[in-house]
Amino acid sequence: MLKKIGPGQTVAAAGLLGAFCCLGLTSAPLAQAASADAVLTCKVVDTGGPGSRPEGYGDARVCDGNITGTVHDTKADGRCPYMRIFFSDGGWWESPWAGGNGKAVNFSGHHPGTATSAVLDYISC
Repeated sequence: MLKKIGPGQTVAAAGLLGAFCCLGLTSAPLAQAASADAVLTCKVVDTGGPGSRPEGYGDARVCDGNITGTVHDTKADGRCPYMRIFFSDGGWWESPWAGGNGKAVNFSGHHPGTATSAVLDYISC
């Protein structure tokens, strides 16, 4: 059943509808976002935890080619560690380096394919 709305109420109703649309609150089905096709393929790769290497350690998560992680410098030794992540296509991706005892750097990037392993390397800094 429809209710008759006066001129002042029409503007309020249109404003309310606009607010819902701006917030993404529409009547579109949300089931599409939760479909089985939207499942990510993720792999966690790391270089060992603290103490595994004298210059530091790193860990990352690779989900459908999207890379996020952190590399840590654990010793004031003039070496700045970084992660090298290897992929099933034979390629690799390198993180930025962390520098300074106790410093850590968060990173993100992209490389197509599936991650297979990671190593920690360093530069002199």
